[in-house]
Amino acid sequence: MFKKIFFAILMLYMSGCSSLPEGYRQCPLVTIKRQDARLIQIVNYQDNFEIELIGVEGFCYFDERVNQEKAKITPIFKVKKLRNTDETDVQFSWFTNTIKGPPQFLGKKSYFVGTSLSSKEMSKEFKGKQVEVKIPLDMMYEFEIFAGLDISPQERKYNQKIFDVELGYIEE
Repeated sequence: MFKKIFFAILMLYMSGCSSLPEGYRQCPLVTIKRQDARLIQIVNYQDNFEIELIGVEGFCYFDERVNQEKAKITPIFKVKKLRNTDETDVQFSWFTNTIKGPPQFLGKKSYFVGTSLSSKEMSKEFKGKQVEVKIPLDMMYEFEIFAGLDISPQERKYNQKIFDVELGYIEE
């Protein structure tokens, strides 16, 4: 009985994954590289917070005022306390970067974001402020935008030593 229910749920789930029409193209085309998506923030030589860029929401439109295609991108973050601390405010920055296309559309831009966690809150998902990226005309579906967290060389080196697997431990 349980096998039948399990397979029915599995088939329903798989059918939902393939509901996009063939040839569907997404705009904006945002890529998040794993090495730019996670940051262990160290304060006073202790791991305080783990910050992850877990995704983005976005859409493209044509701005008739300036005769320009644009993408609106809203980042989605997850912040997690790594130890019990009195620190409640978390500030960090993230970026958008374009590396292929006409020269006037290329470059990296950083955006600052912050949030607060209450003393009892161990993790939090939240959306950052929506940003706008110009897209070359007629390249709406081909213009790749990279997104990630701004990570210093020291933080990147430290992050590479730490596992990024969610183990599901519960503190008591």
